[in-house]
Amino acid sequence: MELTGKVLSRRGSVLTIELNDDSELYKLDKYDPQHTHQVGIYIDDKRHVNSQQRNFAWAIIGDIAKSEIGGYWASYPNLIYDNFKAMYARYYGVEDFSLSDRKGVKSQANEFISMLLQFCLDHNVGLSFLPIQELAPEEVSKWEYACLMNKSCVICGKKADLHHLEGSRIGQGNNRNKVNHMGRRVEALCRVHHDAWHYDEANLMAKYHLSGIRVNAEIAQLYRLNTVGGNDDRSYV
Repeated sequence: MELTGKVLSRRGSVLTIELNDDSELYKLDKYDPQHTHQVGIYIDDKRHVNSQQRNFAWAIIGDIAKSEIGGYWASYPNLIYDNFKAMYARYYGVEDFSLSDRKGVKSQANEFISMLLQFCLDHNVGLSFLPIQELAPEEVSKWEYACLMNKSCVICGKKADLHHLEGSRIGQGNNRNKVNHMGRRVEALCRVHHDAWHYDEANLMAKYHLSGIRVNAEIAQLYRLNTVGGNDDRSYV
């Protein structure tokens, strides 16, 4: 069932929506009230693709082409674009994805770029630029998480270690193997950027618009972090 409307206000996690046609509310009567407390929201993005997004996407495609992942045919940028375009359309149910400024949608272009970057991480494709400097603000957290799961530096893409951010670090005297890591904010950083973070973390986080990712079960399993027992240092909460 689909009901359309416009957002009137937002207060924290509370969203107020006015339906375009409240007569459609009768549809709710067809459902068991106990099973109608969960809803999804589709946002109709009216913004168009801009030149920065388009250039960013094609730069990634260019690097994928140079790597020739998948064989010689994959060295042709246009073929790579067509392949990923078809993948995106199937995955997101989009009929006519485009990177043109006339037909393209900004949010879809961001998702397409994230798909390209994930491919590069999965297949160790060397990038000729720093993605973190090109990503739209709303896409940065996806990149942070993807880098953590691929153990790639969030800044440069090189092999990375886990870095606990300020306020989430293991206090002196605590055993790292016994402290509960769940909920602590972390980043994936190479040795060079790891050292830089220890000296100037606040400014570097602001420079790259990073917020860190809180450790969940998936991250904990990948990095073999302890997730049981109490936390001796609760300053990260």
